[in-house]
Amino acid sequence: MSNRIFLKALVAFGLVILAATLTLDFTIRHTWENSVQNDIEHLLAQNVQIFALLAKNDHDHSLQEIAAEEARITQTRATIIAHDGVVLADSEADPKTMENHAHRPEIAEALNGKIGSNARQSRTVGIEFFYVAAPSGDKVVRLAYPLATLRSQVGAVRRELLRASALGLLLALLLAVAVAQSVASRLKRIVRFAEQIAEGDLAARIAERGGDEIAQVATALDRTARRLEENFSALRESRAELEVLLNSMHDGVIAVSPELKVMWANQAMANLVHRPVRIKSAVTELVRHPDFLATLRTAISSRRRESAIVPALLGARAFSVTAEPLPDGGVVSVLHDISEIERVEKTRRDFIANVSHELRTPLTSIRGYAETLLDSADLDGSVREFLQVIRRNAERMARLTEDLLVLARVESGEEKLDLQPIVPRQLIQEAASALKENAHSVGVELALDPAPDCPVTADSYAIQQVLGNLISNALRYAQSGGKVVLGATEQPHQVEFYVRDFGPGIPSEHLPRIFERFYRVDKARSRETGGTGLGLAIVKHIVLNHFGTVRVESTIGHGSTFFFTLPKA
Repeated sequence: MSNRIFLKALVAFGLVILAATLTLDFTIRHTWENSVQNDIEHLLAQNVQIFALLAKNDHDHSLQEIAAEEARITQTRATIIAHDGVVLADSEADPKTMENHAHRPEIAEALNGKIGSNARQSRTVGIEFFYVAAPSGDKVVRLAYPLATLRSQVGAVRRELLRASALGLLLALLLAVAVAQSVASRLKRIVRFAEQIAEGDLAARIAERGGDEIAQVATALDRTARRLEENFSALRESRAELEVLLNSMHDGVIAVSPELKVMWANQAMANLVHRPVRIKSAVTELVRHPDFLATLRTAISSRRRESAIVPALLGARAFSVTAEPLPDGGVVSVLHDISEIERVEKTRRDFIANVSHELRTPLTSIRGYAETLLDSADLDGSVREFLQVIRRNAERMARLTEDLLVLARVESGEEKLDLQPIVPRQLIQEAASALKENAHSVGVELALDPAPDCPVTADSYAIQQVLGNLISNALRYAQSGGKVVLGATEQPHQVEFYVRDFGPGIPSEHLPRIFERFYRVDKARSRETGGTGLGLAIVKHIVLNHFGTVRVESTIGHGSTFFFTLPKA
């Protein structure tokens, strides 16, 4: 890590120094060199004018002496040229050997009365000069400054710059080493601290001084570790409490993954299967019943709670199985032993069925004898009244025994349903047609709301019982001249049927128990209208056998609406 940090720091510092060096070098080579050249040109222009005055007015010295003296004073090359271009004197060459200068650019300008300048290589001495010429009476004087001198000055400055850059790079190297070591040392401590947290050592702590970014990262990690330790401590306590609670349950609890692998199970589950529960083992090693496995798979795929009664799940015992989806895709299932409840319930159903069956014959006989006696013309008035009471009660008892037999069959599930696709509108129309006369006799209209065309899966005869009971109930409480409304609405996975009356309504305290057997809201009125108190219980169990639901909504003074659902085909 320290090597990488060092290299990054060195590269960063080096690039900064290199960029600064290149910028300064460019400035020196272009801007500063041009500036110096302009200064030299200006200076030469001043000197050449002085030189022109000397060459014009000095009659005590020869032209060659004047040129030599000017060259010595100004550290330049001095030349005097006649108006026809012939060189008269030169400080560095024999004028006789020099060619005519009339066509030199700076000379041509001076002959026109201006100060001329030009930079080029001298044909005479082979050196690059910067020339400045000025008119001097009938002659022209010229000073030449060697460009090599100018460039040597610029080169000297550039060499000093390179030495300074090298020194800066060395300092950058030392600084990079120091920074890398400091940063690497601090980062190593932070990395080690993070590794301790990753390994589960949440008690580890780090103290990093300073207010820079590294210290802020260390402080944030330390704060995170403290919070994690607090959260994990609370989580461990909650998990321990949950395990104690689950292990104290008599119901078996097991959590399984989407692949049906055991994730966790309580002690009661191990006791139920009479073997230790191995984590990550297949759930089929514990329970192989297909209904139990199907419940788990359905809950996993649908992501909804699933419930089922599974007889003979473990040996001869029956269990209520509930599977609740978990956020990770698995499910947790609770197995509640209902063997004793099932045994008692079966005994109760058998008793009711047997008693009801045994009562049918004597009740039929009693009703028959009463009707026979009522056919006699010479009966005393009080005797006729007693016989009518006997017949009414025999008929009510016959209806009650018939309803008890029906309820016993639907509760036990022994009555097989002939499930077929059927259109809701057909079910509603058949039920309304069957009870049309009953409605007419009490002055109530049967109104049909629109129903969807999507078929449902149902036993037509059983659903006719459901609708018949609900319509009969509504007719008992509907007012003469009123109406009862039948209809159905389509939902995503089911169709919801409803029967609505506009009677007195049901008080809210009665609604939770309305589907219990023998439960009556108005007992006197129920008996007067021939109710047995079993109709809604029969409705509930038939609908449950169709994998549907029942519910009721009611408002005092505005009537009641009974709903039930059937799955789509």
